[in-house]
Amino acid sequence: MKLVILIAILLISKHSWAYDNPDPVIRENRNAEIPYLENPEGRPYVVSHRGACGTLPDHSTAAYATAYFDGTDFDEPDLQVTKDGVLFVMHNLCMKETTNIADLPQFDDRRSDVLHITNETTFKCTDDYIVNDFTWQELIDAGLKVRNRYKSRNHFYDDLYPPMRLENAIELMLELNEKSPKQGRKFKTGLYIETKAVRFYKEKRNVDIAKILYDTLEKYDLHTVEKATEKLPIFIESFEQDSLLYFKSKTDLPTVQLMTSSIEYDLDWISSYSNGVGPKHTYMFNQEGEDFNLDKPSKFVERCHELDMKVHPYVLQDDILVYSEDPIDEVKIWEAKGVDGYFTEFPQSTLNTLLYTKSQRELTLIKE
Repeated sequence: MKLVILIAILLISKHSWAYDNPDPVIRENRNAEIPYLENPEGRPYVVSHRGACGTLPDHSTAAYATAYFDGTDFDEPDLQVTKDGVLFVMHNLCMKETTNIADLPQFDDRRSDVLHITNETTFKCTDDYIVNDFTWQELIDAGLKVRNRYKSRNHFYDDLYPPMRLENAIELMLELNEKSPKQGRKFKTGLYIETKAVRFYKEKRNVDIAKILYDTLEKYDLHTVEKATEKLPIFIESFEQDSLLYFKSKTDLPTVQLMTSSIEYDLDWISSYSNGVGPKHTYMFNQEGEDFNLDKPSKFVERCHELDMKVHPYVLQDDILVYSEDPIDEVKIWEAKGVDGYFTEFPQSTLNTLLYTKSQRELTLIKE
């Protein structure tokens, strides 16, 4: 078995970034007007994490289409890169967890071990199959199919759908918006795209995933806010700052800095290049000395709003509750924190709760 161990130095578990201010182009693109940055429907955005993956295989066409018809505002593709430079829609660098690759005997000798650690991201693959060790076509020809990652969830639809390229996801959303438009919606359903393992690909595989993504968006005429607003709203997100700085040097598309719980972030610096943050949900509680509570606005969210950044925390899961025993209450707790959007794996129930609470607020105002 081929053994590949890739280790980047972990600087410190709590790391605060301090950089010079970005150049004028980045500043100008950061401050450009973005019509869809805030939801004109008057409620937080619903972003379907890997599609409607609470009930369907992660990143499958079925999960994306179901989320669309459930009323999601954005589907969220994660991006990996194949050996021949194809943007592969998949969360993990390795494939055993969410595909049937281990059942394809022709690839038995292609397993690897990878450990990659930086101050921004960490991942480990053991006796697994690395996306970048395969070409797109050999995976498709071999019959690669996607699966739901949780054993406790529905597996009836496993091994039915091939993985998507980013082009497939773009074309799917363009087609759905055109042929089945959502009545009364002020903006079309969009894509909230995450670049994964940016430094790994750049330093270890000599592949610039951010550049490939930008070139792909340009190919579909989606590389500016004006074009995306008209055709397909786009957010760009990443845990890795270099990727977001690259995009802000090229385009005025909105960028979102994802945040883990193991890093101390400089929000002032982030606000110089990013239009929002995507924090782990724990950031909404016990920040800046506030007492833990389930019903008051978050000081963290308020601070981000002061810096003109939207807040889209991750991730709501109806079957893995953290702050309540009911998924409806879980949504309400997050909403009370003042967030601008949700990453959710159950978009229908999340949206229904938001619409209900919005109607109750409007009813109260009418009565008053």
